[in-house]
Amino acid sequence: MNPSLWKQKAIFLGMVFCATFVFLPNETMAAEIQDVNVQIESGNHEMPLSVKKRITESITSVGKRIFSGKDDRLFLANQKQYDKVLSDIVNRVVIGYMVTDLHVDYGKQTMMHVTLQPVGESIQTVETVVDYGSLSKEAISYVKKDAMHVGHLMENLLVGLPIDSIGWAENVSQSAGKDLLAKVLPEFDTNFEVMPGKHTKVRIYLIPKGSIIRSSEISFRRMDIPRLIMLKSVWQAEEMLKALEGLPVAFVNRHYDEISSDLEKTLQNNSIIQKYKISVHTELQGADKSILFIDATTQEWMIRTEGWFDINRKENKSYAFHGILGYSWNKNSRIFSELIWYPGPMKWNFFVGMNHRFGNGMYAGGKYDIANRHTHVFGQMKISDRMMIDYDRNVTEAWNEFGLLYKLHNYMTVEYVYNNKDGNWFRLIANL
Repeated sequence: MNPSLWKQKAIFLGMVFCATFVFLPNETMAAEIQDVNVQIESGNHEMPLSVKKRITESITSVGKRIFSGKDDRLFLANQKQYDKVLSDIVNRVVIGYMVTDLHVDYGKQTMMHVTLQPVGESIQTVETVVDYGSLSKEAISYVKKDAMHVGHLMENLLVGLPIDSIGWAENVSQSAGKDLLAKVLPEFDTNFEVMPGKHTKVRIYLIPKGSIIRSSEISFRRMDIPRLIMLKSVWQAEEMLKALEGLPVAFVNRHYDEISSDLEKTLQNNSIIQKYKISVHTELQGADKSILFIDATTQEWMIRTEGWFDINRKENKSYAFHGILGYSWNKNSRIFSELIWYPGPMKWNFFVGMNHRFGNGMYAGGKYDIANRHTHVFGQMKISDRMMIDYDRNVTEAWNEFGLLYKLHNYMTVEYVYNNKDGNWFRLIANL
């Protein structure tokens, strides 16, 4: 075949192929809009990130309602008109700002480019006040340490915003402020009140959430010294502990080390404790009813003083003074002298002895009554923070005595005593 004829046929077929793309509907060029994203520019004006984020979310929501699921050719055919309509819509949505430029890149992933300029006067200063409600001064001092940067945040957030954007200012400050306070004060809910102007005022209300401390008490656990020595310091610590009422339990637990340290310093502010180097340790149990456990210990010596009042006891032993002086040569073993003195008619028992501690709250030992020349063995077991069992056997006279003790409070204990020789009675013990 003539080569020129082949050339003519090839040209003809190529023209037919191209014509199918030019003159027939081209579905591959059309695109259904699946998603809409927004890019915000603020020109020479620096827009806070939180404001920019919120405006972006609002315009994105508008864009998705208009564009999602539509054929992009519909908008490409009238792009200028749609850009103008979109600018009008954004101007109505974003109060306090004006659209200076808007154009859209259409496609499956449509991108809106929006440039905004603030309108009118802007916020110049921000004064932030935190309302702590009914919390005590001591409780507020702990909360303030966590909230100390909130005012600076509000300044960064609001300074430069248009005053006319009152809705934005309040909503954005609440949103961003809540996010910040949720990080620094997760135990509180917050409400915001914004009074916009050149000098904007923000008032933040803190509302405790979750379990709240509603009552508190101090509990002596191990005391190697007479309790009256610490009476004044304990009163001061009780006032500090009471001042925590109203705080969320979770907040107190999070500040456990700081609060415990402050309570210990209060208890150690005692001339006798400082002079004799008595070690004071605390354990704070945060709950609806918070308990501060106190240990006041010495490395070697122990002094205990008590007053007894026995009810329904035989013989004339209704009143007694009980004192113990002990010396520990290691962590668990102690030698001691013990005096029980009955003032009327005057009788007394004077013991020397030794005991040993087994584990936590269990003691056993022996003692000798010098006055009556009786030998005793005894034991003591702690059941709970308030309850204890005592056992005493007089080996010489072969009688047994059992006691069940219950601590009413730090300075008063009640005991039920059973003695197979003298019967049973109740004893009130003043822990002096």
